[in-house]
Amino acid sequence: MKKWFAFVAIFLGSYMVFLLASAPLALVTNNIELPRNIEIQGVSGSIWQGEIASVTVNKNVIEQVKTKLNFWSLFSLSPSIKLTFGDAMLAGPEGKFTLKISPEQLTLTEGELFISASDIAKQLPLPIPVAAQGGVELYLPLLVMTTSEQLSCSQAEGQLTWLRAGVVALEQNIKLGKFTAEISCAKGNLLAKLSPNNNLGLSFDGVLALPAKKASGQGYIKPGAKFPSQLKSALSFLGRADNQGRYPLRF
Repeated sequence: MKKWFAFVAIFLGSYMVFLLASAPLALVTNNIELPRNIEIQGVSGSIWQGEIASVTVNKNVIEQVKTKLNFWSLFSLSPSIKLTFGDAMLAGPEGKFTLKISPEQLTLTEGELFISASDIAKQLPLPIPVAAQGGVELYLPLLVMTTSEQLSCSQAEGQLTWLRAGVVALEQNIKLGKFTAEISCAKGNLLAKLSPNNNLGLSFDGVLALPAKKASGQGYIKPGAKFPSQLKSALSFLGRADNQGRYPLRF
């Protein structure tokens, strides 16, 4: 009798593993209530290794999203999922990260993102029409967000870089060099602090308030010796300079 129960247990266990291994990823995505600004199309593969043709967030399209679930992470009740998305030959962002999910926090590691600067500029309320050049890279080794009461940032390490920065504004092609910002957390919010060591004399602090899901930022431009001469006529769009020669920026 004991051998019979052991055989049944092994059979049922094997059957459950088979069901999990063959469960389609669409079964999961179809049962998740997504925010109104997010759309998913073309889901294929299993929960262990799947692919999503495209994810649209606020009309921004992310293509070729591939997922891979770490089987052993299930034993710790903290599933770990590796995601890659985009391609150098496709429009839109490209990158990868690993997401670990536990009852009290979300942990993102090995995060990398590359996106065209022009795609970002289209989302910003700029005072004059501007076409951005170059690419923006985000390197995020660690991001920890707590979920016990409300979503908040508890730890972040990373760097945001605008490479080969340039803009086309007022019929001028203007090279700006390189911009670098450090990523961190403060009071539960995600911060990006721009280094003022750039040709524009631009200092800026960006804030993403996670509970409110609202982005804001403030800083200033203080023209110096390296400030592009083509942009001096555009400073009037920013208002008046203060007594230190700084033009305020805020959104």
